[in-house]
Amino acid sequence: MDAIRIETAQNVGVDHEVASLGERGLAWFFDRLILAGWLIAVLWLSNVAHLGFETVFEWVLLTVAALPFLLYNFICEITMNGQSIGKRARKIKVARLDGGRPTLGQYIMRQVLRPIDGFSYLGAIVILMNGKGQRLGDLAAGTCVVSLRKRTSLNDTLLVEVEPTHVPLYPEAVRLTDAQAQLIKEVLYGNRGDNRSHILLQAAEKVQVILNVRTDQRPQDFLIRVLKDYVALTGK
Repeated sequence: MDAIRIETAQNVGVDHEVASLGERGLAWFFDRLILAGWLIAVLWLSNVAHLGFETVFEWVLLTVAALPFLLYNFICEITMNGQSIGKRARKIKVARLDGGRPTLGQYIMRQVLRPIDGFSYLGAIVILMNGKGQRLGDLAAGTCVVSLRKRTSLNDTLLVEVEPTHVPLYPEAVRLTDAQAQLIKEVLYGNRGDNRSHILLQAAEKVQVILNVRTDQRPQDFLIRVLKDYVALTGK
């Protein structure tokens, strides 16, 4: 699975899984089902009301009925923080490359180029070629589509709970690799020998060097906090 690095508010890069073409295709299919349902409902109501679209009012009604086909994705992504109903169902969303929420202008750019991306599956071809989950609209807008799915993660094995409101004390913790984070976990919870205090101290000093930070916290408290920060920042 391809990944893209997005800068967070702490000015550190975090790797996010790029939504696969399959996930985007399924989201598109779900959205098309919703629009198809809308069209069926409109046609049914027009038939019940015996509308033949012969008057100005009836043509206005037809125009209103057609608007969702033009603005569905645009309105959904603005109001649902980068997601349509299909994207939410597949747990993917539109994200800005610098980590912030896409602007109105970026959503407009994605929408304007949507018809071009849909021509002869051009958007799908571009996504496959650039490896960053970007169709032409994303390339022009500076956005991408990332996966929000939680894979098997460190948070599933750590004996440390990370609260949803957790605020990282050490944003540098994102520099750790998964292997280093796992090693810290083993030092904290896998060693119960007489030399535990010495090992914790050595581990804390090593982590401080890796992260280029200094702290007055006890070694055990520091390592636990670094793990919490790592999980919070990387979503692992």
